[in-house]
Amino acid sequence: MEVHKPRPIHNWRDLATEVAVIVVGIVIALSAEQFIQGLEWRHKISRAEEQMRLEMAKDDGPQILERLAAYECIDQGLAGIRAGVERGDSRSLVIDAINKVEIPRHTYERDAYQAAEASGVLAKLDPERLDRWNYLYAPIPVLDRIAEREFFDATILHAIRVAGGPLSETEQLRINEAVEGLRRDNMAMVREARQTEEGLKNQNVVPDNARMGQMVDELNRTPSLTPCAGKLSSTLK
Repeated sequence: MEVHKPRPIHNWRDLATEVAVIVVGIVIALSAEQFIQGLEWRHKISRAEEQMRLEMAKDDGPQILERLAAYECIDQGLAGIRAGVERGDSRSLVIDAINKVEIPRHTYERDAYQAAEASGVLAKLDPERLDRWNYLYAPIPVLDRIAEREFFDATILHAIRVAGGPLSETEQLRINEAVEGLRRDNMAMVREARQTEEGLKNQNVVPDNARMGQMVDELNRTPSLTPCAGKLSSTLK
C-alpha cells in the first residue's frame, strides 16, 4: 500500500492551507456528530411523546372522563346519606344509603411523563410544547392523593355498626364528617379532572375506545352510577 507523506511546509501559505484542511475536517466531523445526535434526540422525543399519549389514551384519560361523568351520581348519593342522618332515619336505612354509594376506585399514573423527564426529553422540548404536556399532567398526582383520601373516608362510612338501635350522636357526626369529606373530594376531583380533560384536547389525545367502553360498563354495573353512564357512553366513537 502506498503511503503519501505529508508535503513539507515551505511558507506561510502552505501552513495556512494545512491548518484550513484540518479545521474543515474538524468542522465536518463535529457537524456530522451533531446531526447524528439530533436524529437520536428526535427519535427519543417522538418515542417519549408516543408513550405519554398512550398513557393518557389508555389509562388516565378514560378514568378521568369516567369520573367527570359520575360526579352528579356520587354527589346525589352522598347528599342522600346526609339527609337521612338529618331526618333521624333508622340505622338500617342509613346503612342502606351508605351501601348504595359507590365511588370509582382508580390510581392515576404518570410513569411515561416521569420517564421522559428522567431521560432529559422534556428539557429538549420547546417551551410551548413543554407547557402543554405540563398542563396535561399537572393534576395527575393531585388526583391520586384525592383518591387516597376518598378511600379512607369511605372506610369510615362502612365502619358504622350495622346492628343496633338508633344512630348515636357520635355516629351521626362521624357519618356527616365522612360524607362532607367525600363531597369535598368529589368536587376537587372534578376541578382537577377538567384541567386534564382540556389538556387532552389541547394535545389531540383521543381516549382509547375499548378502554372507554370498559369505563361505561363499570358505571352500568353499579346501580348508583348507572344514571350517569349515558354521559360517558355519548363520547364513544
